[in-house]
Amino acid sequence: MLPIIGADIFYPDGSVYRIPDDGTWAEAPPFGVQCIVYYHDRDLKTISSGQDYYYFLGEDEDGNEIKVGLYMDEDTYYRIIEKVVDGKWVIKP
Repeated sequence: MLPIIGADIFYPDGSVYRIPDDGTWAEAPPFGVQCIVYYHDRDLKTISSGQDYYYFLGEDEDGNEIKVGLYMDEDTYYRIIEKVVDGKWVIKP
């Protein structure tokens, strides 16, 4: 497993929680996760989506806390994932 140096957690309201910029994994909102992009280095990332539960697999001083996904209709879910993959996610203030 490659080390994780950061992550973006995407929520259905258009918000994104960025680790480490916004805080730690443990401080991120735990519910409604749609997708997580894990950054391994500047050019390498992995995307995790479509799961009921997400665990942080890297080292975290607060432990491996669970984030919970939110069921959405299929069309909305795929629109979110398409934006994430294409890098077109608009972050709401």
